[in-house]
Amino acid sequence: MKAAIYITLITLALSSVGAQANPNKDNHGQHQGKKVGHKKHKHHDHNSLSKKEKKQLLRAGWTPPGLTKRYHRGDYLDRNVYKQGRVIERSRDNGTVSIKIDSTVIHMVHDTREILSILTR
Repeated sequence: MKAAIYITLITLALSSVGAQANPNKDNHGQHQGKKVGHKKHKHHDHNSLSKKEKKQLLRAGWTPPGLTKRYHRGDYLDRNVYKQGRVIERSRDNGTVSIKIDSTVIHMVHDTREILSILTR
């Protein structure tokens, strides 16, 4: 008698577990009555950089085109930028120098690095 009670309890327990199973599990994401689609994948341009790569390049000192420092007449040029530039002309009479930075020629006072004029090529 005890065996029959145990068997019925086990079959009831197993049948109740089977009733809680998700019926749409075999449909692989297709839900009845709901419009649920897959997430759209972004199509990345293979020439573009990831956010992590951009951040590493910016920390290394590289700036993308168009985001370079804009120089104005009367500003003082940073010493590091002055060292990176190539001297084109130096006038010892009035202490001015012309240097080329990127594609820009800057006419400036040598001692104070004050910008007198800017020529863009």
